[in-house]
This record gives sequence, structure tokens and C-alpha cells, in this order.
Amino acid sequence: MRYLIGIDIGTTNAKATLFDQHFRAIATSGQEYPTHFPQSGWAEQDPQDWWQATAAALRDIMAAQTLASRQILGICVSSQAPAVLPIAADGQPLRRALIWMDRRSEPQCEQLHATIGQDRIHHITGNRIDPYFMLPKLMWVMQNEPVTHANAWKYLQVNGYVNYCLTGQATCDHVHASLTGLYDIAERGWSAELAKELSIDLTKMPDIHPSTDYIGVVSPAAALATGLPEGVPVLAGTVDAAASALECGVVKKGEAAEMTGTSSCFMLGCDTWPDSLNLVSIHHAVPGQDLLIGPISSTGACLKWYRDQIGCSEFDDLAAYRKNPYRYLDDLAQSAGDSKVLFLPYMAGERAPLWDSYVRGAFIGLSHSTSRGQMVRAILEGSAFALKHVVDEAEKSGQQVQSLYAVGGGSSSPVWLQMKASILGRPVQTVKHNSSGAFGNALLVAYASGLINDLAHTVVDSIQVAKTYEPDPVLAGSYSARYKVFRNFYEHMKDDFAHWAQF
Repeated sequence: MRYLIGIDIGTTNAKATLFDQHFRAIATSGQEYPTHFPQSGWAEQDPQDWWQATAAALRDIMAAQTLASRQILGICVSSQAPAVLPIAADGQPLRRALIWMDRRSEPQCEQLHATIGQDRIHHITGNRIDPYFMLPKLMWVMQNEPVTHANAWKYLQVNGYVNYCLTGQATCDHVHASLTGLYDIAERGWSAELAKELSIDLTKMPDIHPSTDYIGVVSPAAALATGLPEGVPVLAGTVDAAASALECGVVKKGEAAEMTGTSSCFMLGCDTWPDSLNLVSIHHAVPGQDLLIGPISSTGACLKWYRDQIGCSEFDDLAAYRKNPYRYLDDLAQSAGDSKVLFLPYMAGERAPLWDSYVRGAFIGLSHSTSRGQMVRAILEGSAFALKHVVDEAEKSGQQVQSLYAVGGGSSSPVWLQMKASILGRPVQTVKHNSSGAFGNALLVAYASGLINDLAHTVVDSIQVAKTYEPDPVLAGSYSARYKVFRNFYEHMKDDFAHWAQF
């Protein structure tokens, strides 16, 4: 029997799953870590937390196994993206990583607009100028922490750091690279043109590999930390969105999925590089394919905020709440009926398709009769409206979306899924393989090792639909009218949000 290991380094936790050669999950484990918010709009994570959580999860899944390195075909790591992490020549991080939700680099974006321009950046990189991307974050480090930059040997992405801890090799995969804002889509490499104009030393950037390239093997130190045998091969890996897209069948043009966890991401398969200024274009982990994605900043995180800050009252079933707070909130939203409240889910600013660092979350329509259940329902509805906004933008760019799969933690909420189907006017399907990317990573290992010869064919054969949520015609009509109001509220208030940010 041969085995495969998929690891995903998300925004809130690291997850590792051991699969056998028939793609059956043998063991899985996850470990959480914090995000640090030193100032408003700043978001950092300690890379040592990623590694310690990964090592702990690997020890858990390997605890009951006695496997030789030759029995494990490989390890593939996917992760949240993009990030900026400078490491020294000895591999030590020089600061906490600036992760995808960090918005401090607005001044650097203004500099890019003034010196290079949106059109030229879009032509070279295939994407827009925004603090979401790595390039302005890198410029922020260069301008505000020159000693850190001078001492930086390499700048790594999240999975790049975990791969370095596993193998001692500093690398980047093409999917992550295409999400940095420093990648030339025509040359399929770091942009020498942008680097020259911005005085960026490209020797500080890691070599770029296809996702299915083996970049090294598990070192003795990593084996000791993780319980893995020495010598297990490690792949270059991919972005979490690409791994999740792969595992739920998004491998060809027109196939779509949405992944909801802390944030949400809409993913649409494309056979050529998609052109949309308001969404994000990246390479797929599947060779020869690309993805059009719509990263939404805060969906599950809004629900987590409600759980942590408001939660339930002394009159509720505290035992049920403590056992499964999200299931309890789901039931609360279901029983609330018509919420009569709108929620703008922009608590961390917004990425696609608004690209607005200053917008914030808001409840609209609160009254003395508003219940907590109605507030929870409004949070779920507002996040689904944000997803529809992204899907509308994809179709405006000429793409077609027939139906979509739902993966991630949010796909465990029947109430939320029914809302999404009715708001989008399309069937929403859940799948039995829902490992937040781990299964997608295992598929990449299988392809790289020769266990399978055709990724697309294997994915289609392995997809098992768990449940299909059809649009409710009555709800769809009501939601269509509310969606217009949802969009209008932002348009009416966006200047006020920008002014409010000055305070």
C-alpha cells in the first residue's frame, strides 16, 4: 500500500490528512494559531506558529502508523495567499508575515498608480494594483523596515515557509507566484521589468516551480519534529483555492466552486488566462489550466465575530451552544424567519470586486424588535449577497457559471447553502470529499508520482455529490429585490466610509 499526505495552511489553522493510494482518508488532524492585528488594517501571523501547528498535526496523523519513506509517495502543501515573509540566510524569519488581509500598503499602491499605472501592471501581471497582492506589501517592508529588507535572503509565501521547514529548500510554485503582483504572465516568471523600475532585487525571490514538481525531501530535523520518516518527497504545492477547486472538480472551463471559511473564494475554471480587472486571475495547479477567482475578505469571520462578541444569552440552551456554537447559530437563523435587516459583510475591508480598504461592516435596519437570530440570518444573507456580486462580475467578463460546488467550513450549514442557491439562482452542491484542500493536494501527489496519469479524469471519477440545494423560487424573488438594495447601500455610503477611516 502506498500513501499520500495533503497539508493545508489556512488563515486559522493547519490541517494534515494521510490518504491511502485509493484516496481514502486514514487519519486527519488540525491545529489552530492566532492572527495578530497591531493596528487597524494590519494583519500578521508568526510563521513559527504555522510550522509548529503543521508539525503537531503531522505527529497526530503519523502516531498510529509505521511507514517507511518509500511507502509515502509525497507531501503537498497548500496555503492561504498571498503573504510577505522575509527569512534570513539561516532560514530564520526576520519578522511576522504580512498575510493576505493586511491592508497597510495603500500608500505603496498609490505610488504604483503614479509611477507605473494600473494598465501596465494589469498587462504584465494580469491583475490590478491592491494591498491584497504581495508587491505593495514587499514595497512597504522595503520602505519602512530597510534593515529587515537588507537582511532578507528570500521572501517566501506561507506554504513556501512550511516547505522550507520540511526540506531546507526555498521555493515558490507558479500558482502562488501568479498571485504576487510581481509575476510576468507572458514570461511565466518574476518580472524583470517591474523589478528594475522598483529597485527590487530578484535574487531575494525564490525559484518558481510547477505545483507538481518535487522540490526536496523531508530532512532529518523535520522528521524529528513531525514523526515523518526521512526522505519523503515534497512537492512545490499550491494556493488553497486551487487545491479546493481541484478536489471538488473545477478542472475545466466553466466549472465553478465557492470555498467558505474565515473568508470566501469563488473559483471558476478557465482554459486561457481570464481577463477581469475586478476579479483575480491565477494559474491552476492543474497543468495547462487557469482560474478566475473572487476572493471575499470576511464571511465566516463575521459569524465568528458574532459568536465571540455576542454569542447567546442566559435564556438560551447553553449546553447546546457550547457543544456546537455554529450549529446553534444556524438553527437560530433558521427559526428567525425574515430578518428585516441587511448586513454589509465588509468587516476587514473588501477585496473582490470592490477593492476597498476603507469600507467596514454594518447592520442596516436594526430596531427594538430585532432579535439575535435575525442578526445571524442577516450575516449569512449579506455574505451570500457578496458572493452573488462576485458571480455577477465573472459573468460580466464573459464567463458562464451554470452551477457550483460548495466546500470549506461554510458548506456544513444547510441554512447558508439554501440561501446561496436562492440568491444565486443556481443549484449549489456539496461533495463528500470536503477536506479544505487536503484531498486536492493528495491528487497532485498522485499525479506527480505517476499513480494517476490524468488529473481531470480522476477528479471527475472521484467526485461524489453529497447534496444539492435548488433555488427556492419564492425566496429568489425576495432576495433579488434585497440584493439591489444591498448593492445600493454600499454605493451610497462608500465615500462616507473613506471619510470615516480618517477618524
